[in-house]
Amino acid sequence: MRRIRCGSDGSVFRLAIRVAQPATVSLLSAAMVLGTPGLAAAQPGQDPDGIAALIADVADANQQLQNLGAQIAEEKEGVNKALVDLQTARDDAAAAQQEVESGRQAIADADAAIAAAQRRFNTFAASTYVNGPSGSYLTAANPSEMIATAAAGQTLALSSQQALDHLKQARTEQLNKESAARLAKQKADQAVADAQSSQDAAVAALTETQRKFGEQQGEIDRLAARRNEAQAKIAAARGYEQPQAGSTPAGAPTGDRWGNPVAGPTVGKPAQWDGPWDPTLPMVPSADVPGDPVAVINQVLGISQTSAQVTANLGQKFLQSLGLAKPDDTGINNGKIPRVYGRQASEYVIRRGLSQRGVPYSWGGGTAAGPGRGIGSGAGTVGFDCSGLILYAFAGVGIKLPHYSGSQYKMGRQIPSALARRGDVIFYGPGGSQHVTLYLGNGLMLEAPDVGQTVKVSPVRKSGMTPYVVRYIEY
Repeated sequence: MRRIRCGSDGSVFRLAIRVAQPATVSLLSAAMVLGTPGLAAAQPGQDPDGIAALIADVADANQQLQNLGAQIAEEKEGVNKALVDLQTARDDAAAAQQEVESGRQAIADADAAIAAAQRRFNTFAASTYVNGPSGSYLTAANPSEMIATAAAGQTLALSSQQALDHLKQARTEQLNKESAARLAKQKADQAVADAQSSQDAAVAALTETQRKFGEQQGEIDRLAARRNEAQAKIAAARGYEQPQAGSTPAGAPTGDRWGNPVAGPTVGKPAQWDGPWDPTLPMVPSADVPGDPVAVINQVLGISQTSAQVTANLGQKFLQSLGLAKPDDTGINNGKIPRVYGRQASEYVIRRGLSQRGVPYSWGGGTAAGPGRGIGSGAGTVGFDCSGLILYAFAGVGIKLPHYSGSQYKMGRQIPSALARRGDVIFYGPGGSQHVTLYLGNGLMLEAPDVGQTVKVSPVRKSGMTPYVVRYIEY
């Protein structure tokens, strides 16, 4: 076979996408037949149809296990989404409450203005009544004094009218501010209700996901037993010894459940990802939530609040390093990094992400400041999940991302996957809801893969990839 030299990241990425197509049951069956010694050709006295059915059964079990793995990934990120929604609702409630407080102060100011205007009006009214100018005309000594008295009367009348106008204006402003305050209070009440609903939804999502994990673990065990039984029958029919537990069947690629080689890409050896059969079972987080779910949620959200401030501080430092910092900069640089500095910023993000290689996976873990404790089984592990790792990497240049892959997919600029370049972000699952990684170029990506694994560099997988990657930094 002639070797093809790829001269750019885009061409390598396109080649990686084209190399493997989605594995179907028929392809899995064919791979099992062709890839396992002795299974490609039927032997005399054996039932080819029976063996084919067993092979199809193994392939079907593996496909179902793959589907379960995708569901588990989506459920984990779904809890992250509920937490992001809850944080947004709480922020909205806090802002609405601030409007209520401002409205109360405005009403107090309006009351004070009315009181002052009323006092001025009362003073002028009393002065006019007691010392009115009408009698002064009769006691005037000469025409000049009479003219002066008339002028004083006009001035007093004008001042009295102005005081009355000021009083009316103050009362009108008070009514407007009271109306605005009522609307702010209604908005605040609704925001509080929304926040409570979001909290209830987050608790329900966490509890339901944990329940599903328990069911899915049972389903994984059932499918694994079914697959092992079919493999044993195939081995018996062919006269081969069944592989020991933990060993890799002949013809099957080795690696984790994402299809990555255990020791990473090997020079001179074909990369074995998106293989026809991945024997590793999906990993399910613990089905137990330690402590009260609300307490768990509040702890995670408390960490995320700190993370937002860290992102702003890091963004300001990055701008200062470029000589671009301004007094009014918030440090949040989403879409604000000049293109001329884009490549430098992108490389900084990549270096920051790569610095975390070897850090354990922790569901819900990871902040702008570094690895953190997560949710469920992740509460006992300081590390990153997939979206937490991406959040951390881009926080270094002040790009604030939510801790949910589906929300991250909606930010930045979407680029066709075939045109991906170094520094872009790759997503998996519908709307990026299952997994997210950082593209390094040359067909490689950085990811926090799954429970029991660590942050690492992996070959790009096309299976389940969204049609677009996302570019947060332009250059």
